[in-house]
Amino acid sequence: MSKEKRSLIKKLAITGAAAGAAGLAFGSLVIEKLLSKSGIREAIEKDALMPNEDSACFYESEEALAGIEFYRKTPCKEITAFNNKGVCLHADFYEAEKPSNIYAISCHGYTGMPSQNSIFTRRFHAMGFNVLLPYLRAHGKSEHKYCTMGLLERLDIIDWINYIIDKDPDAKIILHGASMGAATVMMATGENLPENVVCCIEDCGFTTLWDEYTMQIKEMFNLPPNLVLNLANLAAKIKLGIDLKDVSPLKAVKSSRTPTLFIHGDKDSVVPFWMNYPLYQSAACEKERLVVTGATHAASGYCYPEIYWEAITKFINKYI
Repeated sequence: MSKEKRSLIKKLAITGAAAGAAGLAFGSLVIEKLLSKSGIREAIEKDALMPNEDSACFYESEEALAGIEFYRKTPCKEITAFNNKGVCLHADFYEAEKPSNIYAISCHGYTGMPSQNSIFTRRFHAMGFNVLLPYLRAHGKSEHKYCTMGLLERLDIIDWINYIIDKDPDAKIILHGASMGAATVMMATGENLPENVVCCIEDCGFTTLWDEYTMQIKEMFNLPPNLVLNLANLAAKIKLGIDLKDVSPLKAVKSSRTPTLFIHGDKDSVVPFWMNYPLYQSAACEKERLVVTGATHAASGYCYPEIYWEAITKFINKYI
């Protein structure tokens, strides 16, 4: 090989290595922005995940105000458990006013907290249920550094299920989640859950994280979504040990045995309404579907509580 060819190959190798390093650095930046505890905290501070007109109901509706009042006046216990990796899990727990073996595990969304699930907590508690509200990974009191949008959180939910059963072997457990919380509980139902888990309610969950991020990343970075996602996925494999393509509630519900109610508002612009039907259609379990006309993202229970809770109550009563 001539000296010129060797020199050219060396230059191409150096250029390729530099491009690869730059791509990995960018992918790592995306992961830090979207999934790290500091990135999530920054997103909370900016409060820019939803248009103002979509989010007003979370603070101004009668249902929201009732939930806030419940949160302020009703004491809860802070409980902890350890997962199989030895990491401490945190949750808030509202004990039923009268002894009950029915438990609702309600999971918050991305950038959310258990306190922000207060409308759901209030309603489940009024039904006479115990309510457990986990801090999902990288949110609030969570000791995890990164969120995985439901993929590893589903295992934490299973740990909470086992925690409840250890204390109450006759427990009947309802899973509930909104947005990322919905993705979490759906992916949990894809596992071999104990029979104590009687049903699941998912509210505006996404089909796959790849689908969801494809829509959001174009707006966020103004770059081709597949390029950004592939770079982010490389970084996720290295930093988090996960493949973003595995974050798939759509795949999970195909093996679910847990009766599930699929809820979505038809004006959702954050997790598009179209995602609801493939989830419902693909689910192998007993299932029902509720489309809430006029509801924006995660707002069905806030803006249309009568429709929302009538459907949920009828559904739950079939299994408890």
